[in-house]
Amino acid sequence: MRTETDPGARQADRATTADLLRTGPFHDALRAAIEDSGLSLAHLCDRLARAGIKVSPASVSHWQRGRSRPERTDSLRAVRAIETLLGLPAQSLQALLGPPKPRGRWAGRRPSGYGGLLDLAAEIAETADGSIGIDGRSLHTLWQETTVSLGANRAISAVRSRFLVRALASNVDRQVAVYCAEPLATPAKLTTRALENCRVGKLRRHRTSPLSVTELLFDRPLHVDETYLFEFECAGSDTVDVDYRHAFRTRADSFLLSVRFDAAARPTRCYRLLQESPHVELHHDGDLTLSRARSAHVFRHDVGPGVVGIGWDWD
Repeated sequence: MRTETDPGARQADRATTADLLRTGPFHDALRAAIEDSGLSLAHLCDRLARAGIKVSPASVSHWQRGRSRPERTDSLRAVRAIETLLGLPAQSLQALLGPPKPRGRWAGRRPSGYGGLLDLAAEIAETADGSIGIDGRSLHTLWQETTVSLGANRAISAVRSRFLVRALASNVDRQVAVYCAEPLATPAKLTTRALENCRVGKLRRHRTSPLSVTELLFDRPLHVDETYLFEFECAGSDTVDVDYRHAFRTRADSFLLSVRFDAAARPTRCYRLLQESPHVELHHDGDLTLSRARSAHVFRHDVGPGVVGIGWDWD
């Protein structure tokens, strides 16, 4: 969807599809070409499926919003098929992708495990810059409950997370929170607030990408097998949001994700998003029904490494 708060969308409105196929960026060219065709994402993916190519509407939606880019072999095959289905010049979209995006400085060492799960893996490593440890091996998540609230402006106003963890080593005294907002969000506006049994330590924001890395310091160091309960909140999105995804670097026992919408901004559809491992694509995993209180939720046992989320359509 294009909105008046999306400068990238306004630029795409002024340029023709032919112009965008020459100059890019890829996501604007793809969005314009699909809109010109008159096909919905569901119909486009259905036609691709009939040609033997499986790609979800959620994946294509993320491609045309710049939230992710097709890089895997199956995804690039889908881009070639989209060119054919939409009657575009051969390799016109593929040429805009350029070389594959690096997966981050930890691609071989994987100290954080975000490779293949978050598009901003390299930016996260740059933001942490060695001064904030991200290993994910000292704590095991027994329970995580995350509540996402959206305002009347269709932007995420707050993401509140409550964790019950167990220490896997002695003297564990902190957790690290990584928050990635929409591509057009302002990095300087991202904040993290401690709510219960923790306090904010180091907080780093990326210079240009909308992400923050924050230390959450516990009240005291933990002993091996000791459990600990803490809660915090991230905020700062200032652009229209179309989903929320949580990336799990390691396995967690239970995860409850809920999204609540303002009365003035009710979506037309909600659906589950799922990525079972870092080596597969994020995909649509079924529709969700909004409650009378305008909320939807997903609950999963034994989750990760991978991604669980909720997406929505505005109109």
